[in-house]
Amino acid sequence: MQQLHAFEREILVPELVRSVVLAGIGIIRWPTGEKAADYRVTVGLDSAIGPIRIGPPVPSILGRPIRHGNIFLYMKDRRRIALNIAPNGQLSADGPIERGRDELGWWTDTTPWIPIDIPDHFTLAMKAGPVLIFQSHATREQAETAYHQHWQHVDTAEIRPPLGRPIQLK
Repeated sequence: MQQLHAFEREILVPELVRSVVLAGIGIIRWPTGEKAADYRVTVGLDSAIGPIRIGPPVPSILGRPIRHGNIFLYMKDRRRIALNIAPNGQLSADGPIERGRDELGWWTDTTPWIPIDIPDHFTLAMKAGPVLIFQSHATREQAETAYHQHWQHVDTAEIRPPLGRPIQLK
């Protein structure tokens, strides 16, 4: 049997998924205020939270170092994560991702990498190398616009409507 060179193996064998990016527009809340912001949270399949990116624009509360400052990122799918801000501006998780139900309480989300379907929303689902990306939108048009503006260089992309079959974009 003929041996394949390294670059041929990369082309023929797709990369295994190692992490998931949860992306969208969420709310940054702190004890004295809140502000809507774009977010991207990387979560490993072992539930370890990796890089967290907010903005642009970045809410001013994230411009100064704060550890355990009671600052939370609330995501559209009823998840939240506490944020720490390092002196260099890097954001990190101050604990696990939590999931709530009707604001009655919050509990640790043991599988935060699984996207939660939001009723009447369209999920933009993509794969970029070893990363799966999920972003929720109110309409199909918003999902398509987000794909064309921010995600054109992914390997595959589809829109998952609330009902019906996925719509392939790439």
